[in-house]
Amino acid sequence: MKYLTCIFLTFVIFMITFFSCASGQNNTGGKLVSGPAASDIVNYVNQGLIAIAELEQKSLETYGSVTGENSTTDQKLLDALKDYIIPTYKRFLTGLREIRPETLEVKQVHSFYIKAAESTMEGFQTIMLGLENRDQRIIEQGNRKLEEGRTGIEKWRTELVELSKTQGAEIKFK
Repeated sequence: MKYLTCIFLTFVIFMITFFSCASGQNNTGGKLVSGPAASDIVNYVNQGLIAIAELEQKSLETYGSVTGENSTTDQKLLDALKDYIIPTYKRFLTGLREIRPETLEVKQVHSFYIKAAESTMEGFQTIMLGLENRDQRIIEQGNRKLEEGRTGIEKWRTELVELSKTQGAEIKFK
């Protein structure tokens, strides 16, 4: 559990939660290069994702603060899941679902993120259930859902970067 938690948090925080910017120009000497979805990608990142990224970041940071090397007691993790992590991540997921890309290409990529975030939420909820019932098998199921969420987010990121390249919209991940 500790290993998966550390990998999940490191990946998600590093790759997802901070976007420095997206623009409709790529590195072509300032020449605007844009496909049909370029402005949608820019809006998706700058107006959609940036607005909710902090919710995801805070919930994942809190999860990391009570798991892995920082783990103290199951009760502390349970309290954090109930009182902060799940409610905050739920707000993030709600915001993510409210983002409405305009183009089919961006909608398809966005659907990967929603599915991955839903898996992450399910993982948190399953781990909470396992802690409440003191059932290691349920906790392990929750960890598998977190891993599913992590791989889904990786797929989303890859697809978003590829789409942005083909459309001439530059995305920079911090």
